[in-house]
This record gives sequence, C-alpha cells and structure tokens, in this order.
Amino acid sequence: MSVKIDSIELDKDNAEFNNAAEFVKHTDKLIYLTGKAGTGKTTFLKYIKKITDKNIVVLAPTGVAAINAGGVTIHSFFQISFGPFLPNDIRLRTSSFGTERKETIYDTFKYQKEKRDIIENLELLIIDEISMVRCDVLDVIDKILRVFRKKPNFPFGGVQVILIGDTFQLPPIANREEWNILSQFYKTPFFFSAKVIENEKPVYIELKKIYRQNEQEFIDLLNRVRINQVRPNDFQALNLKYNPTFSANGSDYIILATHNKIVNETNLTRLNQIENEQFTFEAKITNIFPDKMKPTDHYLHLKVGAQIMFIKNDSGDRRRYYNGKIGKIKELKKGKIIVVFDNEQEVEVEMATWQNIKYTYNKEMKSIEEEVIGSFEQFPIKLAWAITVHKSQGLTFEKVIADLSGAFAPGQVYVALSRCTSFNGLVLKTQLHSGAIKTDPRVIEFANNETPETLITQQLNTGKADFYYKKAREKFDKGNIEHAFLNFKKALKYRNDIETEGFQRFITISASKLVSKKTSLDRILRENINSKEIENLNKEIIELENSIKRLKNEKKNYFGKWHKLYRKNEKDEKKISLLLNSKTKLSLELIDIKNKLSRLIKDKDCQREEINRRKRANERLENRLKEQDKRIDAQKEEIERLSNLKWYQRKF
Repeated sequence: MSVKIDSIELDKDNAEFNNAAEFVKHTDKLIYLTGKAGTGKTTFLKYIKKITDKNIVVLAPTGVAAINAGGVTIHSFFQISFGPFLPNDIRLRTSSFGTERKETIYDTFKYQKEKRDIIENLELLIIDEISMVRCDVLDVIDKILRVFRKKPNFPFGGVQVILIGDTFQLPPIANREEWNILSQFYKTPFFFSAKVIENEKPVYIELKKIYRQNEQEFIDLLNRVRINQVRPNDFQALNLKYNPTFSANGSDYIILATHNKIVNETNLTRLNQIENEQFTFEAKITNIFPDKMKPTDHYLHLKVGAQIMFIKNDSGDRRRYYNGKIGKIKELKKGKIIVVFDNEQEVEVEMATWQNIKYTYNKEMKSIEEEVIGSFEQFPIKLAWAITVHKSQGLTFEKVIADLSGAFAPGQVYVALSRCTSFNGLVLKTQLHSGAIKTDPRVIEFANNETPETLITQQLNTGKADFYYKKAREKFDKGNIEHAFLNFKKALKYRNDIETEGFQRFITISASKLVSKKTSLDRILRENINSKEIENLNKEIIELENSIKRLKNEKKNYFGKWHKLYRKNEKDEKKISLLLNSKTKLSLELIDIKNKLSRLIKDKDCQREEINRRKRANERLENRLKEQDKRIDAQKEEIERLSNLKWYQRKF
C-alpha cells in the first residue's frame, strides 16, 4: 500500500529517502538528513510523523518554520533564553559546590512536572531547518536532555535526534558581539561545530533526487552555485537572464528580494495602483497564537487583480494549488475569494487553519501527545508581487524575478535561484558576479562527511541490531518474555552477539536476578506472609527507622549537653552542687506545702459537705412550715365561712 504525504505518492526507488526512513524506524542512530532544494526534506519529516510509533517532538528555529513543520520552536519548548551559551557555562552545571555563585542548570531551566515527563519519555526529536540553528543551542539541548533524563553519558540523553536541513542554504543568525564570545570555543556558528556533533558523528544522508526541477542543465547549474564552483560560462548563462526593466505584464512572476523593506514597499505600491475596491479579510484566532507565528496577515487586504501566493497545499486530492503557487484575484465578496491562474483555471479559495502545538505526556498511555493550544484561521494566501529570500525557503515558484543586489549572507543566491522550477522562468533584476555567490568553505568541508553508500547498509544493520537488543532487554526487564524473545530473534538477523562477553554478562546478571527473585518468593511463600502483612512489616520497619533516627538525635543532644557540663570548672561544679541542694530543699518544702494544701482541700471538702447537709435539712423544715401554714389558712377560711352562716343554714 503506497503512502501519500501532501498528495505526493512516495517514491519507492528513492534509495536515500527509504534508507533514512529505515534508520528512524528501526534504529536509535543520530541522523543528519540533507539535500539540495526540492529533494523532499519536508515530505520526509511529514512521512516520519505519520508512520512512527515513537514518542516524538518536532522543533524548528523560527515560529513560521515550526508551524510549517507541525511543531514548536526550540526556544519555547526548552525555554532557552536568547543569547550565547558557553560549553562550560555555569548556568548548565549540575552542582555549585565550592563556588560563590549558586546558580545551576536546575535554576536556569525550571521545568514543570508536565515538561519533565515529556523530556523523560521522549524517544525521537526532529529539528527542522537545522542550518539556522547555532552550535551552542544544540549543545544546550544535549545538556538538558542528559541532565533531566538522568543519562549523562549518552548523547542527547539517549534520545534519537534527526537533524533536517541544508547548510548550503541560510546560515544561523549570530551577531558580531555574540560570535566574538562564541568563537573562543567553537570553530563555526553552524550546528556541526557543536561539541556533541564533534564527539558523536551523525549518519550523514543526502537526498539526491530532485522533484522541483526537471531540467538537468539547470539542476547542474544550481548545484555549482550551491557549492561555489560556478564557471565563467555559468555567469554568462545566468546574466543572460538580466533584465532590469522587465515588466511581468500580468504574468505570475514573483520578486525575491533580500530585504523586508523592498518587499513591503513593492507589495503596497502595487496594491495601491489597482483602482478596484479593497476588501479586508480578518483572521480568526482561537486561544493562543502569537503574532510572530502567523503565516499570513491578520488583516488580509485584497483587490480584484492583486497577485497572490498560496502558502499552503490544497487540502483536497485534486491538488488545485500548492504552497508557493502564484495566482490573481478574479472575484471578491464577503467571505469569498476566487483566484485565477495563467492557464485560466479558476479556484475558490478555502479557509485554512494553522495550529499552535503544545506537547503533553499521557501517563496512562505512556506516550507524548500533541495538544492544540491555539489556532489561526485565514485564507491561505498573501500578496505576492514580492517576498524575501529568507521567507521563500521551502517554497516553489514557476516564475521568479530575483532582486539580489543586497545579497549579504552565504546561500542567499542559491536559495533564490533554486526556488524556480525552470531556467526559462527566471529573470534577474541585478547582474550576478563572483562576489555575490557566497558559500562558506566550512560548509563545503562538512559536506565531505557524507556517509558513503557502502557504509550505509553496514551502519543500518548495526543500528537495527542495537535497537532490537535494547528492545529485548527492556521487554525482559518488564517481565514480557515473549516480546523480549521476538525482539531478540530480530536482533540476531542483523548481528549475532551470543558469543560476546557483553551478552554472556547480561544473561548471567539477568539469571542471577531471576534466581534471587525466586528465592525471595519461595521464602515469602514458606513463611506464609501475605502482601498485607509485608506492607505492615514495611510500615513497622519505617517507624522503627524513624524511632532510631530520633533516638540518635536525642543521644547526640544528650552527649552534647553532657560534654558541655563535663568541661565546666570546679567552681561551676560547686555552684551546681549548691543549686542542687537548694533545689532539694525547695523540693522538700514544696512537698510539705503540697501536703498541707491537700489537707486543707480535704477539710474544705468536708465543710462543704456539712454545709450542704444543713442546707438540705433547712429546706425540709421550710417545706414542713409551708405545709402547716397552708393547713392553718384552710382552718381560718373554714371558721370564717361558718361564722357567716344564717341560723337556719347552721341547722342543716
């Protein structure tokens, strides 16, 4: 079953592409994947993201590059501050013992638990556009991964790292002040001068097959520009394209310039020259999406007749447009844009969404997952009468006007020329001379490190053997014997380590662990100790250990006090003796006072009881008196009643 990435079916005959994919899928090797412009480096990255089952993080040096790669920036992920870092930088040390400054790597990078989980479980790190990553930044990444993964002896802390880019294109940004500092420790500002790369040589794979151009003469010419081996007749051929007064006359040409100012002025001037009504399309932002990461304008100002460039591939299978394709606005309505191409094909532009990714760690699945923390929704186009060479990296155009008068960085001319799909579609705004084409000789020297084809298979087999032996050990340690054996069989296909001393040592140690575990289990079974009793025993042991610690502290305090007393002179001892005698006397007096007080309390209690008894007697007498008074009152009432009776009433 063939795999399509961005509607492109992968080429089964592309040996370099397939070898690189095998290295990623079945080894843990450090890889540098490069290739001329248009050889499918971005396609390779997207392919790996789609097929790998490793815990993966994708990084890039700039926000736009990170969005295009479907990842995040290096500085935001690792929280690396801008500015130079030295190989012996105190900000990267793990201990401050014996120094006045207490700063360590744990102060420099205060990661939350979530970020630590991601770093600890990371298996594959891909860094895109590596040519723009400075050497010291790569060393900082190496140090962070070694420390926070607790694997200080492994490059990048045991993480497989894939570096993708072309050093013949745009170089890393290092201003003069920064490089004055770094040059004392590094040979070049390029990533390949990082200490980790010098000590751990990557497998160097160059993609050879070019998909952007199909004219062999133009391809050969671009390659000579790339490596600064341009011949006099090459300059003659290129300068035949020089036409300073060239007018596109409605054709879909785009100007590639070296400075933002030229680009912005050109686009604004050309838009204002169109007399049609201007429409504005506002982007929709959800949650977090910084301005520097926006792939196009937040407020997209367009007019019918404006030249635009698509900045994203068509989402459908029809591939009506692609990243870099030029067109013109034919119709504008609210929420609707119709674009027409040179071949008179029309297409209605669909809204596109770019995602701001944050990586999270899923503890249950034990996997690193992408979390979308924001999105940017806008029509995937931008004004395209002009664009900077820097922002054109990775794009493809059919017709290019190259304004390279201000070319200052190595690789700029090559990037500009190689954006064009054909020599016929190229126009030069300025003439080219030998001084304009710059290739850093250190880049050419590094390019000689490409791993020979004869060693690729050998290193691939070695990497696969190491990979499957490692997997077998991991499965064995987790008790998954069946999968351990399957990985062991796979490893044997690539290298037989059975007779090696290391393998025998592994088997001996592993067998000893199994015997030890079995012995412990047998003992537990014999003693009929269940897991709850073991847990209780462990708790008792912890309590005993804590008690022992407390006793030790008390003992230490006691001996400390005793030592102080012991060192007192005789005078102090006499005073202590007198104080003790006084204390004894006072204690005796206190006991006597306590006894008297006790007797008084007892007498008081007796008196209280007597008073209560008398109170109760008085209450009883009072009750009797009250009853007698009631009887007397009743008799008085009867006497009075009888005295008031008539004589005939008394008779009855």
